[in-house]
Amino acid sequence: MIARLIIRRLFFLVLVLFGLSIITFTLSHLVPADPARMIAGPRASKASVEKIREEYGLNDPLVVQYVDYVKGVVRLDFGTSFSSRRPVSEDLGRYLPATIELGLYAFLISMTIGVPLGVASAVKRDSWIDHISRFVSISGLAFPVFWLALMAQFFFFGKLGWLPDGQRLPNSVDPPESITRLYTIDSILTGNWHTLRLSTEHLILPVLVLAYGSLAVVTRMVRGGMIEVLNQDYIRTARAKGLANNDVVRRHAMKNALLPTVTSLGLQVGLLFSGAFLVEIVFSWPGVGRYAVDAIQAVDYNATMATTLVIAAIFVIVNMFVDILYIFLDPRIAL
Repeated sequence: MIARLIIRRLFFLVLVLFGLSIITFTLSHLVPADPARMIAGPRASKASVEKIREEYGLNDPLVVQYVDYVKGVVRLDFGTSFSSRRPVSEDLGRYLPATIELGLYAFLISMTIGVPLGVASAVKRDSWIDHISRFVSISGLAFPVFWLALMAQFFFFGKLGWLPDGQRLPNSVDPPESITRLYTIDSILTGNWHTLRLSTEHLILPVLVLAYGSLAVVTRMVRGGMIEVLNQDYIRTARAKGLANNDVVRRHAMKNALLPTVTSLGLQVGLLFSGAFLVEIVFSWPGVGRYAVDAIQAVDYNATMATTLVIAAIFVIVNMFVDILYIFLDPRIAL
C-alpha cells in the first residue's frame, strides 16, 4: 500500500508542478516590463537590448519559450538568471540550504515546545500553564511575522545588543567547509567550533521569530486533541482501573491526540516557507525567499519559476512522508 501511495503522490507531484509552471509562466510574462532592458541597463542602445532578447530567447512565441523551459526543467536545468547571470540551479544550490537550515530549526522548536505545552495545557486546564498556552496560540496567529522580526531586532540587537541583527555569519568570517551547506552541521562535522558559535548566534532570532507562528498552531491542535481524547470512555476506564494519571496521558491519550497534529505537519512546512520570505528580508538572510523576492523585482522569469517549483515540490514530498507516517501511527488507515 505504501508503494502505491508513493507512486500516486509522485504522479500528483508531476501534475502539480505542470499546472503551477503554466500559471507562474503566464503570470510572469504578463508583467509590463522588459527583462532585456533591465539586464542591459537604462542607457543601453536598442541594438544591445535586441541582442539580449535574442540571447535569452525572449523574441520567441510564449508557447515556444514555455516548451523550451519545460525541456530544461526535465533535465534539472532551470535556465540562466537574468539578474545574477548564473545558472538558476547554481543559485538554488547556494540559497536553498540557508532556507532549509532556518526552516528545519524553526520546525524542531515548534514541535519540541508546542507538543509538551499543548499536552500540559489540556491536562491542567485553567491553570497558569493553560493561560500561557492560550496566549501563545492567540498571539502567534495574530502577530504578523514581519512585525515580530522587527521587534526582535529592535530589542535584542538595537537595545540590548545580545544577538546579531541578521545574516548567516559576520562579513569578516568565512563559512565552514561545505559538506551539507548547513553552516551549523558543517561546523560540527569539521570541528569548527568558532564558526558554530557564530552561526548559532545568527540563527537564534530568525529561527525563534519563524517558529512562533508554527508553535501557536501546534500548541492549539495538541491542546484541542488532548481535551477531546481525555473525555473519551476508554480514558475513564483506564483511570477506573487504577492507572496513574501520567501513564494514562502518556500511553493512552497522547498517541491518539497527536494524530491530527501529525496530519498538519505538512501544512507547517508551507507556513514556515511563507513566513521565511518575510523573515529573510528583515534579517538579510541569504535564503531562497530573499532570492525569490529579488527575482520578482528584477522580472527574472527563470529564477521566479524555479523557486516556485522547488518550494511546491518540497511541500508535496513532505506531505507524502506525513501520510506514510500516519499509516504507521493508525493501522486502520491501511484498511
